[in-house]
Amino acid sequence: MTPDFFADLLTVELALASGIAVLGGLIYGFGGFGGGLTMVPLLALVYGLPAAVAIVGMSVTIGATQLVPNGLRNADWRSVGLTIAAAFIGAPTGTYLLLSSDPEIARRIIGALVIVFALIMMSGWTYSGPRNRLTHVLVGGVSGLISGFGSGGGGVVSLYFVSWLDDAVRTRANIFTTSYVLATLMAGGLIVAGAVSISTFFLMLFLLIPYSAGVRAGALLFRRASDAQYRRFVLWLLVGIGASTLVI
Repeated sequence: MTPDFFADLLTVELALASGIAVLGGLIYGFGGFGGGLTMVPLLALVYGLPAAVAIVGMSVTIGATQLVPNGLRNADWRSVGLTIAAAFIGAPTGTYLLLSSDPEIARRIIGALVIVFALIMMSGWTYSGPRNRLTHVLVGGVSGLISGFGSGGGGVVSLYFVSWLDDAVRTRANIFTTSYVLATLMAGGLIVAGAVSISTFFLMLFLLIPYSAGVRAGALLFRRASDAQYRRFVLWLLVGIGASTLVI
């Protein structure tokens, strides 16, 4: 690596991206969700949408590795397996749509999706319909498509699994395992398509530092706020972020 290579990374854009990473970490550490939904539309304004999706996907893949054994052990594989299998079809389709779409239109679509997910979570709605092989496959395909296109597929998975009449440990494992695979597919699809440069990879490694600091700070702030306060704050912030991508 030459000095010029690292000099190219040390820019005003990197400072902005570091701030976005801190914000994403704060939201995730404070609310337990929304980190990716925050970072993708904002990072897209700095580096473009494919790079933003790749950075978030790789960050989750690397940063959450330590949680994988627990997720694999406790997940309900009769449902999660079908969901993940369908995601392997949906995610490449979403990646293709991302790379073949007009960047500005794609960015605004993702902003709108952020607003929709935030409003759904704000309403307290969760899926309470049937759960069978067909619904597992549909959820996997849709969440994979959304993740491949620009992150956010984890929101679909959470809404599907969170109201399941099962113990909390298995529910969390179902959500984590599926969301982790979605993030891996999200980043992997862009890497295979040749849309991730070595600079983007090192940028992701650098942003893991402020992101981790943000997660830690958010977790500390959470201890001083009520559940209703932190959840409403995070959701309204996501609505604001989504709206900003529609007008900027």
